[in-house]
Amino acid sequence: MYKVIVADDEPAIRQGLLKIVDWEALGFCVVGDVSNGIKTVALHQELSPDLIVIDIRMPRMDGLQAIHEIRKTDGDCQFLILSGYADFAYAKQAIEMNVSGYVLKPIDVEELKEELLRIRAKLDRQGRAKMSEFHADALREELILKLIAADPADAPELESELAPLTSFAGKSKQILLVEAEDISQAGLVYVESVKTRWLELAETEGLGYGFQTGPYIGFLLKEDLNRPEAQNEWTRLLQDACGLKMGFTAAAGRIVYELADLRQSYEDALGLLKNRFLLTEGQIHMATEPVLSDIATESNRHAAPDLEALATKLFYMLDLGRREGVAETLEEAGRALVAYDSSETAIKTGLAKVLSVALSKLAALHQCVDIQEYAPLLAELYQHAHYDRVMSAAQSQLAELAGRLGANGSLPVVKQVMDFIQRHYHENLKLETMAEMYNYNKGYLGRMFKQHTGESFHTFLDKVRIQQAIRLLKEGRKVYEVSELVGYPNVDYFHSKFKKYVGASPSSIKGAPSKATTFSLETP
Repeated sequence: MYKVIVADDEPAIRQGLLKIVDWEALGFCVVGDVSNGIKTVALHQELSPDLIVIDIRMPRMDGLQAIHEIRKTDGDCQFLILSGYADFAYAKQAIEMNVSGYVLKPIDVEELKEELLRIRAKLDRQGRAKMSEFHADALREELILKLIAADPADAPELESELAPLTSFAGKSKQILLVEAEDISQAGLVYVESVKTRWLELAETEGLGYGFQTGPYIGFLLKEDLNRPEAQNEWTRLLQDACGLKMGFTAAAGRIVYELADLRQSYEDALGLLKNRFLLTEGQIHMATEPVLSDIATESNRHAAPDLEALATKLFYMLDLGRREGVAETLEEAGRALVAYDSSETAIKTGLAKVLSVALSKLAALHQCVDIQEYAPLLAELYQHAHYDRVMSAAQSQLAELAGRLGANGSLPVVKQVMDFIQRHYHENLKLETMAEMYNYNKGYLGRMFKQHTGESFHTFLDKVRIQQAIRLLKEGRKVYEVSELVGYPNVDYFHSKFKKYVGASPSSIKGAPSKATTFSLETP
C-alpha cells in the first residue's frame, strides 16, 4: 500500500474524497487529511507519504507553495492537484514542480480513479527500479569488499564481475577511507547518520562508489585525489555531511589502473589510518605524503628520548619567559617521542611526563606557579584524538605561563643569563645550554658574556656557587651537603674550587664563624 495525504480547506471535499474512492482497491492507504499548506508540509515531514492529493487554493499557505517547500527535501513524493480553476498558469507552475496530475473540480470520480491508477503504476515502476538499483549497489559493495581482501590469484575473476557495475571517466582508480570522530559527544546515533550521509555522497555527487569496512566508510573513487580540485571538493563534501558535531580523519591510497589492484590502494589508506593520532583531523591525507617524520613504522627505531633533559630544557624556557623557546622545546619533545614509539599512548604518556617534571620544577622555584592549576591540562592531553591538537593545547597554556614569568624578557641577553645563573646555580649549567636556549653560537655568547661581566661564563657561575656555599656553611650545613646543594656533586672538586676563590677550605668557614667573616667575595 502506498501512503496518501489529502489536503483541502473544505471539510466536505476531504470527507467526500475519503468515501467516494476505494483507496485500498487502488493500492493506496490514506494516512491523514489536513486543511492548509502549512499542515501539509508538517504532516509530510512526519509521515513521508508516497502521494499527496492537494488543493491549490488554501489559506495560510496554498498548495503550490506547499509543494515547493516539500520539493526542497523530497524529490520522489507524487502530487495530484485539485483545483476549481482551469487556469493554465497553475498547470504551468505545477508542471515545473514535477507534479503527477491535475484534476479539476467538481471532481469526476472516474477521472480521479484513472489518475490514481496511473500514479500507482508510476510508483510501482519507481519501486522496481529502486529495488534493482539496491541489488546492484549491494552486489557492487560486496565485490569491492572481496577485491580489497582478495588474493592476487582471485582478483581477475572478481574484477570481471565488478567492472560492469562501475563506470569511470578515466582509467585511474583510488580508495579513500574515512573515519568518523565524535568531537562533541553527539552520540552513536548521530555518528551512524553521518556515515549514512557519506555513503549517499558517492552516489548523489557521482564521484564514486561507497562501502563500509569495519569502522571506516570507504569510497572507490572515479577521479584522482592527487588533483587539488578533486581533493578540495571531497574535503568540502565530507565536512558538510559532518556538521559541527562531528569530525573525520581521511586517507587515500595510491592510484591504480586496474580494479584487480584495488587491494594495494586500500592497504595504503588503511596503513595511514592506523596512525590516525598523527594525522590532522578534517583533512584528506595521501599515501604519497610524508606524515610527521614519515611516521615510525617500527618501534625503537631510534633511541629512547631523554625525557628528563627535555623537561629541564622546557623548565628553563618557561623560567626565562621565552614563548618561542617553549614551542620549539615541545616540538622537539614530540619529534623525539614519535621517532622512538609512534603509538598514541606512548606519545601522550611521554609528553605528560615532560610537562609534569617541568611544571614541578617551576612551582618549586616560583611561588606564583601552582602545579594544581595545570592538572586539567595534563588530563586534557589524553582526551585529544590527534597529535596536533595535543601540541596546540600544551603550547597555548605554556605560552601564557611563559608570558607571565617573562618579566625579564626585555633585558639584554647577558643580563638574562646572569639572572638565570642566580636562580639555577645548583644545576648542571653549561654555556652550550644557554647558547641553545637563545639560538646563539656558543663562542659568540661566551665573548658577549665576558665583555659585559669581565669574567667567563664558568668563572661567573663558580663565584655564584661559592657565594651561596659560604651562606650555607654559615647556617651550619655539612660540607658534603653544601657541595651538592650548590652544584658540585664531587666534594673534592668543591674543596678545590672553594680554596681557589676563598683562599681557605670550606671547613674553616664552618668551624670558625668569626674568621669566616673575613672572607669576602665580590658580588657578581
